[in-house]
Amino acid sequence: MLAVAGAGALAITAVAAVAPGGPAARAASFATPAITVADGNSVIAVQTAGNGLRFYWNEHGTDTWHGEQVAANGTTFSAASMVQDGDSVVIAAQGAGNSLDFYWQPNGGSGWTMETVAGKGTTYSTPSVKQDGKSVIIAAEGPANSLEFYWAANGTSAWHQESVAGSGTTFSAPSQTVNGKSVNIVAEGPSSSLDFYWAANGSPTWTREVVAGAGTTTDAPAITVNYGSVNVAAFDENIVATIFYWALNGTANWHSERLPGLAGGAPAITTYPFGVHVVDRDWFGQMADKSTSNGTGTWLYAEVGPGGLVADDATMSDPAVTMNDGIENIAAIDINGNLDFYWQDGDGQYIQEVVDTAANL
Repeated sequence: MLAVAGAGALAITAVAAVAPGGPAARAASFATPAITVADGNSVIAVQTAGNGLRFYWNEHGTDTWHGEQVAANGTTFSAASMVQDGDSVVIAAQGAGNSLDFYWQPNGGSGWTMETVAGKGTTYSTPSVKQDGKSVIIAAEGPANSLEFYWAANGTSAWHQESVAGSGTTFSAPSQTVNGKSVNIVAEGPSSSLDFYWAANGSPTWTREVVAGAGTTTDAPAITVNYGSVNVAAFDENIVATIFYWALNGTANWHSERLPGLAGGAPAITTYPFGVHVVDRDWFGQMADKSTSNGTGTWLYAEVGPGGLVADDATMSDPAVTMNDGIENIAAIDINGNLDFYWQDGDGQYIQEVVDTAANL
């Protein structure tokens, strides 16, 4: 394994209409929002039901949200992935005809610029976009369950492509990160395994590791770096739970821990000072935060928002999570198609804000 390894991403998934892992586990679908911090403010991007792309932002510390249309209906066919790149926000999504589209706008700007990263028949999942020094990088599932990687230097629209893994290797949206001078990617592999790839910047040679074997991973995993270790969260439908994997940088020795509660889809992951948050959907659409302090092996379970048996508030997309000024921020779509935002106050309570009513209907 490489000396340094990397952090998480976002992915679209179908969600449990009844109970996680049950017969209806993939019956209904809302796109997972993308969330990040740009210019100190929380920002969210979401694919709409009309296959458009919307962007929302608020001024940090307020509950006033502003919305913009990034791309019209009929343009966007996956959940979005988003990151701040220098003084701009960049978004990647699957476009029409299984193409790969990229959008960017300067912070505080009033217009989005679109680029085609890869043409029709190239992209079959939610992409993962990250900043890598003075470049932007994107990973996505490619044709015939391959894994593809793209990069472009900031300020140019010349995109370069590399094949990370060939046909029959990749069965979910990938998550990727940059740490130091390397890129790391994690995805569901053949026979529901969990696979990890890494390459040094500037090298087209990708190395694969098996984090967990056949039958362990049922949806898109999430990855982060945490004080000298690589942390991965993945859903195992056989035990209806999220599993947390970690390995020290420079080793290929992966350890696993079952997180408390149940689970029903792709988890999200982020770090906080000396710890990790994993957010997922639990029983009957209840969203839960599972957190640990580094080195303890003890996980705390907290319900996020009403959810649960209260059908009108049940979370119907997988969540996205980030940290802003030391505060955990979560975005998800509820059963009514509302885009909801949650933040954790100083008492550990989760405060809910409706960003857009029926944004995804």
